[in-house]
Amino acid sequence: MGRLPPYEQNATKRVVKHPKGDLRDSGLLHDLLHLQGRDDLLAHPRMGASWEGMVIETLLRGFAAAGIGCRPFHYRTGGGAEIDLVLEGDFGVIPVEIKHTQHVDVRSLRALRDFVAERGCRYGIVINNDEQPRLLDERLIATPLAVL
Repeated sequence: MGRLPPYEQNATKRVVKHPKGDLRDSGLLHDLLHLQGRDDLLAHPRMGASWEGMVIETLLRGFAAAGIGCRPFHYRTGGGAEIDLVLEGDFGVIPVEIKHTQHVDVRSLRALRDFVAERGCRYGIVINNDEQPRLLDERLIATPLAVL
């Protein structure tokens, strides 16, 4: 089980200060949910959480393997805006939204866009199941997990 503390730095809005827990071992999660195969997973209501946990674990292990220090957080405001993962390190702050879908509706990324603008981040990242990376707007990049 991974715990992501809340991202509270430079808060311009009321931030929910509870840590977020994810079972990032997707194999263990699938076993606990008694999922027998892909079809069971895709039909299960926890499929999105499974994908999110797996992506977070993949990213954190990748940074660690590359020797890049980073601190992971989650971000959620009292008004319901949420960002799945906020990475902070020598590289700055990178907000990451995780979507299992192949294509992303840019309008659904308001929280990510607002976070990038309010904190002066160079860009925000959406990790999804698309076939290739895409520039969603001047500061939002979508990339498939497969290319990371």
